[in-house]
Amino acid sequence: MTFLFYVPQMAEYGGMERHVCLLANLLSSMRHSVVMVTTSNSLNQVDRASLRATGVELREMPVARGRASKARKLAWLTLNVISLRARSWDVICSNGQSSLARISWLAANGKTRIVHHHHTASSPDELKTWHPAFRRAMVASPEIVACSDSTRGNLEKALERRDVVYLPYLTSEICSSSAVKEKSHEPGSKLHFGFVGRLVSTKGIETICRLSGEPMLAGIRWHIHGSGEGYPKSYFDAVPNVRFHGPYSGNSECAAVLQTLDALVLFSRHNEGMPLSIIEAMAVGLPWIATDQGGTRELAIVSENTEIVPAQASFDEIKTSALAFATRIRTGKTSRVIQRRAYDEHFAPEIVANRWMQFLGCPRTA
Repeated sequence: MTFLFYVPQMAEYGGMERHVCLLANLLSSMRHSVVMVTTSNSLNQVDRASLRATGVELREMPVARGRASKARKLAWLTLNVISLRARSWDVICSNGQSSLARISWLAANGKTRIVHHHHTASSPDELKTWHPAFRRAMVASPEIVACSDSTRGNLEKALERRDVVYLPYLTSEICSSSAVKEKSHEPGSKLHFGFVGRLVSTKGIETICRLSGEPMLAGIRWHIHGSGEGYPKSYFDAVPNVRFHGPYSGNSECAAVLQTLDALVLFSRHNEGMPLSIIEAMAVGLPWIATDQGGTRELAIVSENTEIVPAQASFDEIKTSALAFATRIRTGKTSRVIQRRAYDEHFAPEIVANRWMQFLGCPRTA
């Protein structure tokens, strides 16, 4: 089969980037023909190399994420789509929130399936940011896949349709089940809580910095893994109880980062679609604490291993929840093995890959 993926803006880190690269690699490894087109060149080098190694044809606009005008992206994408019209496509899959999605569909012929994969929450606040052209594209899209059941419901309500499909993000085997072991904590030892991902203001980085200075949370050491333009190393120099580790690349480094932590934290201030960082944390058995945003609650499969903070919680409420969660971890009330078991049952790569292959019409026979 032949697949064309259009991704508006690849970031160095992000759930959508990891999912769509894994999906393209999987299809290519099954000897399907895959072309990925993106109107930026900001994907990290590890994933870029992986795509090319598996045979994916990667076409990147030679401008960094967020630096090209819409007119320039439109011109570049149109030229590429014109050249791609000469090929016969079984599936064209556009991704993300871009009014240019429909341009990629122009490469289709009469038998081509067109699928749009929406990666964010479609909450009321998000819907206000939709460009009219993007809304028209969503209404016109023959098939829509949502990244969470919460997003599916929001999309169906906003678009007045009842055919949106929910499929989970695809992850890789970053850690074997046998490698996940329970961990005990000596009295007086530090717990290590960390954020892992792209550093943007909506992810609660400021909240982590504030929490790090609270005397009642002195038993927690806070870690930041990732990068973002608004958060250089110097930003954290004045926050003594936060250690900034900087960027990481690829699945092996992601797994190594997660395995140094006692819990993942995600204090989002925006309505999440489905946080892939939490799914990957579950793969190594980590408990997690997060604000109740979008599809996040759907990942709280084992309540003992999670702490859900109300979306509009005050700082004092977040602080109290963090202390209660730290106490639960320290006293052995959480279980890494059970957390990994929940991941295996719901998000294991084999399970999710099979669901995607069935949806795309190319089930694996092996």
